[in-house]
Amino acid sequence: MNEVTWEIKVPIFSNRIILKQLFIAIGIPFGILIFIMLIIKAYYGLLIIALTLLLTAFFVLFVYKGTYDIHFVINQKGILCKNQAQQAKRVKILSAITVFFAFFARNPTAAGAGLLSGTRTEVFIPWKRIRKIKYLKKQKCIMIYGGFAENLAVFCKDENYNEVKLIIIENMEGEES
Repeated sequence: MNEVTWEIKVPIFSNRIILKQLFIAIGIPFGILIFIMLIIKAYYGLLIIALTLLLTAFFVLFVYKGTYDIHFVINQKGILCKNQAQQAKRVKILSAITVFFAFFARNPTAAGAGLLSGTRTEVFIPWKRIRKIKYLKKQKCIMIYGGFAENLAVFCKDENYNEVKLIIIENMEGEES
């Protein structure tokens, strides 16, 4: 099998898959927090939360230009997904800045968050660890489920979705035998 590579810029605020994952990661916890704050009538806290979420959205639009810029490589070993070089550099810089300021603020929680934010800019899942695959033709995306917390959304272009799907099917059949 030949190696297949491509780069794609996925819009963060209009892609259903990313929005669903954001809802799970941010929407549910903040939804619960907002509900509790409504019950205890902490309206200033609600305003602070709303402003923080709005500033975060503007920050993503400004720094990341509202896209998730990724590079995929599929070969005989497995599937590699990594941030494109420029976006990976931004992630590393923001991670370092967060750790730096957290150190001076003596906030180990923020320092840990900064360290974690700089990781997983590159994810590789070998064929043998893939447990489940979900093909989302309408979104031109293939969801790969590996081991625990080893999930990957393979965002394809219109012109390469079918080719990528066939390569994944062929490699998964090869793993079963």
